[in-house]
Amino acid sequence: MKNNKTYKLGRLAQSHLRKIKSYTLENHSEAQWQKHKGILLSSFQQLAENRDMGINCDDLYKGGFYFPVGKHVAYYTKEDGFTLIVAVLGKSQLPQKHLK
Repeated sequence: MKNNKTYKLGRLAQSHLRKIKSYTLENHSEAQWQKHKGILLSSFQQLAENRDMGINCDDLYKGGFYFPVGKHVAYYTKEDGFTLIVAVLGKSQLPQKHLK
């Protein structure tokens, strides 16, 4: 049986995390970034372990789900063997503009 309790970051999600890091370092501090990063990564792991926590968003992309994570929203899909984190957007960002 495959381990479904892991997650992977898609390219778009990796790009979003780099932007979140850059913004946090420029406007706050390294310590704040480390705290924020810990919350995000532990939330991704929690989603991987509880894949049904998210809310279906098939209207945005087929097989898609989203879940609020602090000041952000994680968008993900349930792949065979892992959870794919597709995007990490600020709550004020419109997913229709960033997920296409």
